[in-house]
Amino acid sequence: MISVGIPLRFSILFLCALALREPLHANDNPLDDAIALFNGHRVPEARALLAPLVESEPNNTQALWYLGKADILMQRREEAAGILQRAVKLSPQDHRILADYGTASLLCATDFGFSLKSIGYARQGKNALLEAVRLAPDVIAYREGLVAFYKQAPAIVGGSVDKAYAQAEEIAKRDPIRGTVIKASILASEKKYAEARAVCEESLRIQPDSYMALYTLGRIASESGQELARGEQALRRCLELTPAIQEPDFAGVHYRLGMIAEKSGHPDTARTEYQRALTLEPTFQAAASALKNLDK
Repeated sequence: MISVGIPLRFSILFLCALALREPLHANDNPLDDAIALFNGHRVPEARALLAPLVESEPNNTQALWYLGKADILMQRREEAAGILQRAVKLSPQDHRILADYGTASLLCATDFGFSLKSIGYARQGKNALLEAVRLAPDVIAYREGLVAFYKQAPAIVGGSVDKAYAQAEEIAKRDPIRGTVIKASILASEKKYAEARAVCEESLRIQPDSYMALYTLGRIASESGQELARGEQALRRCLELTPAIQEPDFAGVHYRLGMIAEKSGHPDTARTEYQRALTLEPTFQAAASALKNLDK
């Protein structure tokens, strides 16, 4: 029904990472151990400690939150939405938990096609992100999650390109370059590729090493099949920079390079890039699917 795919993937990774920068205070060793495992990217092991902890302490908000985040990363989306909904009920003013619940719900909406269940999850996810934005209006990642929703969801659940542009304007007030790049992303979703590229190039004239502008230029090339050489050049430059925590990581860069190589008729290079993406991020489903399709 709605396809939020890659944009939401990065929103999830950022929201989890953002939360780790502002941890709640743990009061018991099992939870400390689970958080340490989660921080160390040992998510299945962290979940193995969190699940029994939540069962024995059903009102432990922090344990619920981390279990929900672990379930998101392990592709247990419906379980994640249910767990995080419980955490939201216990801490309705915590914008971090609300944002993760919204993200989990939107991912669930993508799993159920065009159905009443999908519509329900989409509306819940949108409302949770809107509440997170109300509580923390300056956290750009939450607004980016709304942009991803608005630009791709159908009108029946609240999708609206105009609302996506409105959020991009709000982002631009807080971070002009990032807001401009988000606008380029929306233009690309409307297949206005030339305009989108022009917006990115204008940002790069102001800030030549803007990681997000370079990445977006590469993403537009990978999706449109246009200006592939320029897209590859931009992505290769990304690999020489350090992404901010809210920006797509190198796994995403290699995935996009794989798409460009595939569109350029270089399957061996594409295979290498997809494999690099999966080495960096083993749960990167889009890269796994691309590699599988390439090897058919």
